[in-house]
Amino acid sequence: MAGRLLRLSAVTLIACWACDALAPNKDVSPPTFEVREVGPQIVLFLATETQYPCMNYGLDSKLDVHASTLNVDVSTRVTRPEICLTAIGPAMFRAVLPIIGGVYELEFTRAGQTDRYSLTVTHTTIVIATREAHFTRPTADTFPRGS
Repeated sequence: MAGRLLRLSAVTLIACWACDALAPNKDVSPPTFEVREVGPQIVLFLATETQYPCMNYGLDSKLDVHASTLNVDVSTRVTRPEICLTAIGPAMFRAVLPIIGGVYELEFTRAGQTDRYSLTVTHTTIVIATREAHFTRPTADTFPRGS
C-alpha cells in the first residue's frame, strides 16, 4: 500500500510540473494581437509573449463594445487548464467581435495605460492602424478576408 501511495504521489507531482501548476498565475509580458476572419465571424486573438508548457493557458481579459468602440480590459491573470494540451504556447484570450464592415476604434487597457488602434473592415481585408501603443502590438497590419 505504501508503494502505491508513493507512486501516486510521484505521478501527481510530475503532472503538476508538466502543466506548471505550481507556477505563479501572473503575466505582465507585452501581448500581441490579431484580428482575423474565422468562418463567418471576425475574431480577436490576444496572446502573451511568455510561452507556457501547455498550449491552452488562458489570459483573463474582457471585451466591452460601445457603438463603434471595442475595448479589451487586459488582465495579467493567467488561468491554468484543467487538462494540459502538451505543447508549448502562449496564454490566449479569444473573442468574437460583433462587427461588420466599417471603421472601429480598438482599445486595450491594462494597469492605467490605454493602447488605441483603428480597425478597418472591408470585404477583402482587415486593416489595423496604430494610434497609440504602450504595451501591445499587432502581429501584422493587414489580414485577408474570405480566404
